[in-house]
Amino acid sequence: MKLEFITQEEAENIKRKMPKSKTMLEFEDYLKQLPDGQVGKIEVTQKDGIKPQTVRSRLVRASKNLNLDIQTKRIANTVLFWRT
Repeated sequence: MKLEFITQEEAENIKRKMPKSKTMLEFEDYLKQLPDGQVGKIEVTQKDGIKPQTVRSRLVRASKNLNLDIQTKRIANTVLFWRT
């Protein structure tokens, strides 16, 4: 075991070296495609096998990966999202 001291800035810049999942890349792509001033709308059906809350969580996580500020709103099986 090796002890080392680094700055807080260095610690914040350390990221996992695992590749991103296809799912996360897909949600990041949704955010990249979103035109300014527009609202994205994802409707989740039972066939999708996913809950609307999971979609919302993945959008939030993807926005953090891209350093984007977004707002989300979930209404029943629909998730709305836009840049702030």
